[in-house]
Amino acid sequence: MNKNKDDLNHETETESSLNEAQIGQDDLVAGESEVINEDLSPPEDLNLKLQIEKENSIALTKLVQQLQADFANYRKRNASIASDARQNGIFDAVKSLLPALDAIQSAKKHIADENTLKGFDMIERAFIDNLRGLGIEPIETVGKMYDPNLHNVVVAEENHDVPSGQIIEELKSGFKSPHGVVRVAMVKIAK
Repeated sequence: MNKNKDDLNHETETESSLNEAQIGQDDLVAGESEVINEDLSPPEDLNLKLQIEKENSIALTKLVQQLQADFANYRKRNASIASDARQNGIFDAVKSLLPALDAIQSAKKHIADENTLKGFDMIERAFIDNLRGLGIEPIETVGKMYDPNLHNVVVAEENHDVPSGQIIEELKSGFKSPHGVVRVAMVKIAK
């Protein structure tokens, strides 16, 4: 029953190792529980950061939506400006060419030769067809009632055959487009 001194030392060393291992394991379990506890309840700083990020996300979403709306309005406005500029350019070009048409129409009144008159008619038709290609139409006059938006009365004469205010002669052609009047027609009406 006498244990050898070496055996005693060995038992003591073994018990010490076991005790140290148990202490290390207890520390490990205690550390894990702290980590688990931290994972289960996030710190207040994390909740605050999360709330700030949510608010930033909402603000950025609103900003993007506003920028998209502004850009859509910008595109519409530029399309309208481009369309207006094009139409104004057409109106200006047509207005500068109308005196040539007036000269053709005036010359037709003084031509006696039928072949020459046919040539002038062809030129006039080609001119008006080209205007139609640009969306410009002649304003109807003879037989229509006077419209101050489309006609300019130069002469009013007594005429019992037609109602008062009806156009009886076109003195100068007028032209219009869906975008407005290029030039009013100069007319003679019955009074």
